[in-house]
Amino acid sequence: MSNAIITYNQEEGLKAGGGNFISEGGAYIMKILEAKYTKAKTNTSGIEFSLESSDGQKANYITVYYVKADGSQVKGGMSILNAMMGLLGANTITSAVKRDQDGKEVFICPEFTGKTIGMFLQKSLYTKNDGSDGYKFDIRVPFDPATSKTLREKIGNDQPKTIENMTNSYKDKDDRTQQQQQNAQSQMDSQLNSTRHSKNWYQSYSIY
Repeated sequence: MSNAIITYNQEEGLKAGGGNFISEGGAYIMKILEAKYTKAKTNTSGIEFSLESSDGQKANYITVYYVKADGSQVKGGMSILNAMMGLLGANTITSAVKRDQDGKEVFICPEFTGKTIGMFLQKSLYTKNDGSDGYKFDIRVPFDPATSKTLREKIGNDQPKTIENMTNSYKDKDDRTQQQQQNAQSQMDSQLNSTRHSKNWYQSYSIY
């Protein structure tokens, strides 16, 4: 009798051919490969994260904006960054210069870069400029990777319920235009009807 070298794992198999990038929203344990300071076209300041999950899947271009061009805070983004600081034990965040692959100087956040933290990612569907569907990820809530507690739960010594509740009720956010949503629904209906037709044809054929 031969010994099994590898046991089939469907979840791992489905990653093949997918570029090994995260494609679904939810809770992940992430290593922050890089936290780079960036600015939007509106001059709103943010930190752009390049991430890698504990099972090797990557997520890039996830940006948290925190200060607008006029100096006012982006409240949601500032809250996320402060929660991350609290979980990682950083009293302040600073900047350091490094060179990217093209030799260009970029400013990174050393207090975040290289650290491991839990992140609940929200997947949002949107319509691209060419009319096709696209998706992006945003950080909804950071959490402690060892306990799954949010900063509020950690400080209050509460049970870790937030991430579990978010996971159980999770849905993708659909920001596509109404026409794109209708087209997507029509495509799903068409595929469903095609499946039903094939099934009915098979059953009719089997009678004879």
